[in-house]
Amino acid sequence: MTVTAGEPPVPAALTSAVQRWREQGKPVQPPIHWSREAWRRHFPSQHAFLDALPERIDRAEATRHAADATTPEGAERAFLAAMIWGYGRVGYGPWRTARVLTTNPDAVDRLAEVAVVAREQGGLAAFRDLAEKPLRYLGVAFGTKYLRFVTAARSSDRAPILDAVVRRWVSTHTGQHLMIDAWRPAVYAKYIGLLTSWAAELGLATDTVEELIFRSAVSREGSGQWSEPWAGSRSPEQRAQAALLELEQLFDTAEAEQAQEARRHLDELERLIRQCWTD
Repeated sequence: MTVTAGEPPVPAALTSAVQRWREQGKPVQPPIHWSREAWRRHFPSQHAFLDALPERIDRAEATRHAADATTPEGAERAFLAAMIWGYGRVGYGPWRTARVLTTNPDAVDRLAEVAVVAREQGGLAAFRDLAEKPLRYLGVAFGTKYLRFVTAARSSDRAPILDAVVRRWVSTHTGQHLMIDAWRPAVYAKYIGLLTSWAAELGLATDTVEELIFRSAVSREGSGQWSEPWAGSRSPEQRAQAALLELEQLFDTAEAEQAQEARRHLDELERLIRQCWTD
């Protein structure tokens, strides 16, 4: 990944998050709890795999199960691990994951093909590949989670996750709107350019920057499945932002047209909220 000239400087919020993280000894992102029985109900053929997973899953665990993603069997396990990590205790996670695998003919073969592209050509190339032949019901938010773990398992060129949490943080702190309602390679390339530029300035890996953005965002807004020890009390504005984020995350696996329409309205609401507290 190369640095793109003319990118916005590192936002103050990111600089602060990095400083807090370093002061605390660079703690890893906490693992998440998940409902084993819920996933077992939707994936009866994967009971042995699911039973072998720990009760809490972190990025390292999901990465470990992506090592063999270039084969159909390995791709299915890698996809399940990524989705379990991504959804956590969200009740509709197993159903939505099963919908991706059952609605698309040869879904696991397609996931394995994408893994090959990711390993050989990088995350952006794999993103483009998915854009050319997308899997129905697999949106950018959860698709890039799969790409992140697939690339992290066998490459130093890790594909960064781009989901509702990160999208809204970037919008708030740079004014740039990264549309994730559909697979848009130009948007993902722009996002990679941002992270690569900031990572170079901060002396960090690109995917570490993405992780710290996510952790900072959910601790500040009190939303999502993660929490951080530096999270404090929230202001009315932060509570409003958290509510918007919770709504946006509902559209991560929605149909593209529905997600696009909904996110446009949410962006306008966010603009009005910011205006209320700055006027």
